[in-house]
Amino acid sequence: MTNSENKALSGVLSAKTDPKDAEQRILTLVQGVAPQLGVISVAINASKVSLNSVNGILQTPSKRYFFKLHAEAGDVEGLKNSEYYNSRILSDAGWPVVEPVFTSRLPGSQFVVYEYISAPTAFELYEKLEESKENADELLVAEKTLARKVCKAYLSSLQESTREDIQAVSLNQLFYNRLVSKESRLEKYYLGKKVSLPEGEIAFDELARMKWVINGVRYEKTLQDIIQSAKNILDPAKEERVATVIGHGDDHNGNRFFINGEFKFFDTAFAGRQPALLSFVKATAHNTLLHPQWLYDPEKLEGKLNIKVEIKDDVVTVDHNWSISPIRTQILNIYGTEIWKPLLAALKARGWLPPYWREYIRAALFCCPFLVLDLIDPKRYTPEQSVLALSKCIELGSEGNTETIVGKFLKSIEPEV
Repeated sequence: MTNSENKALSGVLSAKTDPKDAEQRILTLVQGVAPQLGVISVAINASKVSLNSVNGILQTPSKRYFFKLHAEAGDVEGLKNSEYYNSRILSDAGWPVVEPVFTSRLPGSQFVVYEYISAPTAFELYEKLEESKENADELLVAEKTLARKVCKAYLSSLQESTREDIQAVSLNQLFYNRLVSKESRLEKYYLGKKVSLPEGEIAFDELARMKWVINGVRYEKTLQDIIQSAKNILDPAKEERVATVIGHGDDHNGNRFFINGEFKFFDTAFAGRQPALLSFVKATAHNTLLHPQWLYDPEKLEGKLNIKVEIKDDVVTVDHNWSISPIRTQILNIYGTEIWKPLLAALKARGWLPPYWREYIRAALFCCPFLVLDLIDPKRYTPEQSVLALSKCIELGSEGNTETIVGKFLKSIEPEV
């Protein structure tokens, strides 16, 4: 199967430039795969977090459905080896999920259909809350309740898996494969490209070899160092046996509805048995450390971001005024206390916690912003915003000469001796 034959991918790509064309493509796909639904039209929802997916409404003569499909260029081979949209395995493990009414796992035609859902996503709720500064107590209670359910599901499903099983995990597509696949995002977005700076430009390959000093903190690794480390440490063939859990894997705020006071997951494209240290990384990064604004809504930084950049003697010195919001800090603490700390303790008790667990989590956190979007795309980011984004990648992927927010987080979840 080529990318051009991947009907789901053509719908995702078309939605970015021509939504009407995408709606027609998806209508043809759904009618061909699921004629029993009786779908007569498709309406796509505009979503900032639907970067490699499309969701919206399927209309029939008598009712509406909600649909979502996920597809990426370069993942044609991955589709052959993975079971996408496995919601049943999540619900059986204790995850609160919205059950689909129809699922297509046919490679290149994968999508999922739900009863119509009018509830807001967590992304929408937190975006409004941060702008309005309203009370977040109800959402934080729901976060803690959800975190405890996720942790219980992790601990009850914890086991070791073989190298062969790990290599077939669909979640690899969001991390390792984006670094090394034939059409890798690393190559597509960065290698051989130019980076616009507030004054002038520089080749990414040159910038990648430089050290960074960010808000007075000197970081040990260059971008090149972090990328190479991620390729090595996230390689699914690295170990003979790896601790695994049943997880969602792509559980960012855009894939959670808030229904009757509780969060429920949908879009289970990457759900299944996956590495225990990798399963909750996307949620940890995207729901806390990558917000607010600079990743998905860089235009909202205009008039607020103050940043100074200097490159001298192969050192990039950046000073900026961006900081994580209080609500995101509270959520990060919930994740640490309710999920990560007990999970790592369980891994250590069984002798399954690798000595490089900190480096592994850092590498995976780094991949989240660096590979989800082209952070040096001048059509999306100003030079100042690109520098901020790359500096945040450095903060995620490298230790500093003083303790940083990531360093404090990793220290807080370290299992007791």
